[in-house]
Amino acid sequence: MTAFQYAAKFVCGRPGAGELAPGVYFTAINVHNPTGQRVRVRKKIAIAGRREQSGPVSEPFEARLGPDAAFEIDCDDIREHAPASEDFLKGFVIIESEVDLDIVGVYTAASEDGQVRALDVERVRPRGA
Repeated sequence: MTAFQYAAKFVCGRPGAGELAPGVYFTAINVHNPTGQRVRVRKKIAIAGRREQSGPVSEPFEARLGPDAAFEIDCDDIREHAPASEDFLKGFVIIESEVDLDIVGVYTAASEDGQVRALDVERVRPRGA
């Protein structure tokens, strides 16, 4: 049974339909297991549809995370599991675990010349699943 669920926002790629400012967007979601035990983490990718339409959701997939260990979910990982193949993706990585995890989203936006223009770090809080 899942005790904790997190919805971490992601934005990946170069928008082409005017939904965001021109540039390139990157997301890195860092997941840390603060416990002394190995835990199972379930993840799925929910693509945000445009114009109030639901987007597709991937099948859940699992990962293991050792005691006091961390892993990152970046745009390449999201694309690998995403149920859509567009160059520009946005939506949520849904993370489920039986223990409370430390989850932080790191968001970067670069201009067309590749220079970083914005950086934000946000802790993702759990909700009861």
